Amino acid sequence: MKHIHRAYLVLIGCALILFCTSGLAVNAFGIYQPLLIAERGLSNAQASALITVRNLVSFLAMLASGAWYRRVSLRTGLGLAGLLTAAGFALYGAAKSFPVCCAASAVVGAGYGLGTLIPVALLLERWFSQKRTLAFGLCSAVTGLSTLGIPSLLLRVHALRGLSGAFGFEAAGMALLCALGFALIRSDPAELGLAPYGGARQSAEAGTRVRSSSARGLLNSDWLLLVPMLLLIGAVSNVGYSHLGVLIRAAGFSMETAALAISVSGLTLTAAKCAYGALGERLGLRRSNRVFGAALLSGLALLCCMGTSTALLFFGVLFYSAGLALTTVGLTAWCGDWCRPEQYEATVRRFQIGYALGGLVFSALPGALADRCGGSYTPAYLLFTLCAAALALCVERVYSHVQASAQTHRTPAPAYSRARL
Repeated sequence: MKHIHRAYLVLIGCALILFCTSGLAVNAFGIYQPLLIAERGLSNAQASALITVRNLVSFLAMLASGAWYRRVSLRTGLGLAGLLTAAGFALYGAAKSFPVCCAASAVVGAGYGLGTLIPVALLLERWFSQKRTLAFGLCSAVTGLSTLGIPSLLLRVHALRGLSGAFGFEAAGMALLCALGFALIRSDPAELGLAPYGGARQSAEAGTRVRSSSARGLLNSDWLLLVPMLLLIGAVSNVGYSHLGVLIRAAGFSMETAALAISVSGLTLTAAKCAYGALGERLGLRRSNRVFGAALLSGLALLCCMGTSTALLFFGVLFYSAGLALTTVGLTAWCGDWCRPEQYEATVRRFQIGYALGGLVFSALPGALADRCGGSYTPAYLLFTLCAAALALCVERVYSHVQASAQTHRTPAPAYSRARL
């Protein structure tokens, strides 16, 4: 039987922790917002404020992630971040007031900021010298699985044990999965005397091949367009998806329909992330961006027009969730197309910080608009639709700018080296 490379176990370990820190803590949290409004007496603005607090703390945690991972290994830091996220959900279960809910959001935000795509991207960069985009797509796809049946399960636990019981049940599951993921992960192949998947020699060759279209790397002037692009991604992906449950409930659909729609979104998002990675490897990321960008824009437009139509609701969720692969897998995959090897780690961190800042800037907007518009979240999603259109144009423009300027920068790429975070 063919030997399985140790890199795949690391990938599984990363996926388990990412399932908790990003999937359950962020993507599946939307099912709780209508329950918090109904049972804890929160207003729409307060429910959005919980997302704001989480995004603020996660943004600060991402800023501190460089110092954090210089003090502890990627394995230890990622494991601790996962347990911190579980502790936040345990605190949600004990919360009886809005300030305590905010404290729980802050704890979850710290775990999310320290334990999401930054360390995972760096681990996979160390362990995979070939098919890195596909590996990252497969790993991040598990965040979509967090909404596949989980919202319906949580509603059943809520019916039996109440809201505190549902939070406690989820916190225990998070702790168990994070402990298992920690056991599978190793920070570097050298610790075990191994080479990355594909071999060290192929790593340098693959890095040169992937970045051949942008040999001059990212320049300071590129960030004039990259910063707005990252803010738009945070709005469309982070804030838009977090408020999907309350959008559906405010439109008059039942909690069961909302849970089913979120589960469908999870299945679609999982498949789309895998497809984005596979298409990116086969056709190139630029073509893949166009396909998934169109899906994202179409889905948001349908959600704005759905009214009380169940068909439009599910088609909107389907296309929107598929398009989110652009803002998740694409966000890290673009680093391989746009920057030099020695820029990779710092660029991944900056991209994630920009994404978190976008989520922070826009997170309070949906609830505030809903309170002013009779409880409707449609105005916020009209804004997200415009953001998606601008995002697609920004991504296309960056590709055109980087590749065009690369024609006048034909200097050889420097030898591969790992930059410090």
